[in-house]
Amino acid sequence: MRLNEDERRFVAYLAERGGSAYLYEVRRALSMPHTSAWRIARRLQEMEVIESVKVRIGRRELLRIFLKRRLNPVKR
Repeated sequence: MRLNEDERRFVAYLAERGGSAYLYEVRRALSMPHTSAWRIARRLQEMEVIESVKVRIGRRELLRIFLKRRLNPVKR
């Protein structure tokens, strides 16, 4: 499985945070637009790298992201 640079940054951020974060936290920390972060999350979920759960907090609906499994580093 090959991840592009943004996907690797996304996964690394989750790993640094203990394996979970809200999508808005990832987006802000990595300075990326909402749509880009959402698309990366969707691709990573399709690759079964992460899981996501919609969480309702008050009137807001947030996407909680969980790192599903550790990725093996690419050997060069």
